[in-house]
Amino acid sequence: MTLRMHEATDYHLVRLANGAFSIRSLAHHETFHPVIGPVAEAETLYAAQLRLSERAASGEGEFVIWDVGLGAAANALAALKAMHSIPRPLRLVSFDHTLAPLQFALQNQEKLGYFHDYEPVVRQLLDHRIARWKNGASSACWELRLADFPSLLDQAPPPMQTSSEPHAGSCPDAILYDPFSPAKNPAMWTLPLFTKLYRRLDPARPCLLATYSRSTFLRVTLLLAGFFVGVGHATGEKEETTIAANDLRWIREPLQRRWLTRARRSTSGEPLHEPVYRQAPLSQDAWDRLSAHPQFI
Repeated sequence: MTLRMHEATDYHLVRLANGAFSIRSLAHHETFHPVIGPVAEAETLYAAQLRLSERAASGEGEFVIWDVGLGAAANALAALKAMHSIPRPLRLVSFDHTLAPLQFALQNQEKLGYFHDYEPVVRQLLDHRIARWKNGASSACWELRLADFPSLLDQAPPPMQTSSEPHAGSCPDAILYDPFSPAKNPAMWTLPLFTKLYRRLDPARPCLLATYSRSTFLRVTLLLAGFFVGVGHATGEKEETTIAANDLRWIREPLQRRWLTRARRSTSGEPLHEPVYRQAPLSQDAWDRLSAHPQFI
């Protein structure tokens, strides 16, 4: 995946139909959190759907969140706010290959309306790639991994671990998965990537992943990577999103066996095996593996 340096001029503010402001990437021709805006979408799609506060309140030890696609930090800040009253240590690890949208968002924070008391924390993150502070009832650590995420997953030891931060490589309890769309950023939606991501999880540690797409090929990809997959909350004009987990018991509305018929008929059910976007029906191999998934047996 080839990276290029982004600048503030690559982004501009857009006003959505509901009056909320969001950010548009001129390079990718995509708007962050279109339709309902960054605050509403981040809270509904990620913080609420992943049940961050509920799950964190019921456990012990460090609660770890991976924020894949930091962007302008709306999702990360929604997660931090959801955890504000939970007396449990929090580690948030954000991944992106550019800080330009976050820097642009800070310049326009009044209109975007989601930074509030977190501006000093965000500036600390930008300056030092790590921020530590008291997040309400919890002690929080927010780390930034500024690199190509697919390449990070190829590294060993785990890229989330450093010699100075021996616990930074902890397996996640939740994943906010929010890159640009498969058509614009196919490297982030391949079967090899999700397979490596699944292998990073601790089988004994429940992990939920949420993302905005409801496409058949994405759900097939997640299933073939090892995840259990369910129907996610509606957000904006999307009647469904997608939620996945490493334990079926955490999926409230899992895909049923009848969904396999839709996948079999789809003209775009085959996963991306390499970082090149294309649409294709399920191959026989993919169908055989999909129909044998434990979720459907």
